[in-house]
Amino acid sequence: MSPDTTPIVVLVSIPQTDDATGARGEAVDATDHQIQTGPGDPNLVTAATKGILDMRSIARRHPLAVFLTIAYAAAAAIFVVPLMSANGIGLIDLELPGLAPFILLSAVSLAASAFIATALVDGRDGVRILRRRTFHFRVNPVWYVVALFLLPAVAVVAATAVAGFSTISTLISRPDVVIGVVVLGAVVAFALVNWWEEVGWTGFVLERLQPQVGPIAASVLTTWLQALLHVPLVFIAGGVTDGRVLPEQIPFYLVALFILPISVRLVLTWIYNTSGKSLPIVGLYHAGLGVATGSAFLPAIAPSVDPVIVFGGFAVLAAVALIVTRGRLGFSPDVASAPAASGIAAA
Repeated sequence: MSPDTTPIVVLVSIPQTDDATGARGEAVDATDHQIQTGPGDPNLVTAATKGILDMRSIARRHPLAVFLTIAYAAAAAIFVVPLMSANGIGLIDLELPGLAPFILLSAVSLAASAFIATALVDGRDGVRILRRRTFHFRVNPVWYVVALFLLPAVAVVAATAVAGFSTISTLISRPDVVIGVVVLGAVVAFALVNWWEEVGWTGFVLERLQPQVGPIAASVLTTWLQALLHVPLVFIAGGVTDGRVLPEQIPFYLVALFILPISVRLVLTWIYNTSGKSLPIVGLYHAGLGVATGSAFLPAIAPSVDPVIVFGGFAVLAAVALIVTRGRLGFSPDVASAPAASGIAAA
């Protein structure tokens, strides 16, 4: 091959400085930025390569905005069919048998969005850290007990306060509820949905918000960002309840999405920070929420109790966590990972 037609590989190292953007203050691994230029011209950078570098630059300055753009766009593409179908607002003549495949796709897309955004922001090191947290199963076994049973137990206590001790006696006489709903139900929901959701919401969003605004505000903001993605489900039959949400019930369900889960997220933040940032434990705890508030648990052992009452118990639990940890929820700025803190100042 003649010299004037030989492709030239240029190693580009992009410096990161400790400026207002919160960058890491070190050069990005040059192996992440190998650029093959045009033949014979070492100064020529192709438009495609420049676009990649521009994308990385934007992602480093606005990591949360990039993640949310990818995640919300994916969710819109996934839920547009159910929303427009007869199950939703009825713009197209299509009756769907259920939402389960769409929920599953949405959960997986959140995990994918987190890894894509992490690759753009932090490169290989960041992806490695996120992958390790995603599969961090080797924790103290006590965490599995806490994640699986804490919220259902709080729900039982709240129901007992309203309906009396008959709730506990009914639960003891119904081992099928404990095994089939609490254990198996939570494990299935965890493996299919909640684990992957929390890779995005906790592993990316909460992880990056905590160093910037603190664990309490980060918990609230993460709850709201997650709620936004779930808003279309309010208008789809079977999305947030077993049937269709009536027009007069919509304000209540919006409150249920944006306000009620805040107490759950606060405790979830504490679990994440103190379990070695184990996303499987976080996902299992999230699955426990679905059990505690689902139609197969409390209505089976305390049919006279409105399941919404359990959120009062969750609020008490969050208050205890805030008092015991003095509002820190296990978060220590000194041990925040460098990749996770990269570029968080501008969302």
